[in-house]
Amino acid sequence: MDDNTEVHSETDAARAGSTPNIVRWVLAISMLAAIVLLSIIWITGAATQDASESQVSVDAAPASSAAPASSDSMVSEPAPAMKAPVTEATNAN
Repeated sequence: MDDNTEVHSETDAARAGSTPNIVRWVLAISMLAAIVLLSIIWITGAATQDASESQVSVDAAPASSAAPASSDSMVSEPAPAMKAPVTEATNAN
């Protein structure tokens, strides 16, 4: 058997199909559409903004950001103490 035999074939034959590059067009069109739509949303939002919304003071914190007096959360409760695992080395002593 000859080890120097290499198989050379065309790209379309090796892939058993053609490459029409439609994926690149879909990607380019969808990227352009996303940029245009998000720009329209941003521009119309900025154009319809009131004068009172144009500058916000950091001193005026919303009431919802204040810490609540009590919480039902389990996160603030301490975790119960865990017992050490029993191993054969512990039982041997």
